[in-house]
Amino acid sequence: MRTPFSIRDIQNSQNEAEHLKCMSVEQYERCSFCNSKLIFTHDLNISYLQVIETSRCPGCGVAPHPKKFTLQ
Repeated sequence: MRTPFSIRDIQNSQNEAEHLKCMSVEQYERCSFCNSKLIFTHDLNISYLQVIETSRCPGCGVAPHPKKFTLQ
């Protein structure tokens, strides 16, 4: 049998998980140096079934390494 305290703990853990998910998306979309929003471009390579994602910061000009994703 659950107590009211255990139900509250379950609700808090679910809210924390949603908050962490939002933080990770926010962290992915923002520049780590100046905190401005990154601009993403996607190039499609049909012969290798890959998408190459590049990002660039308009504020400070930082461009992290491109990421490759394989299509199935």
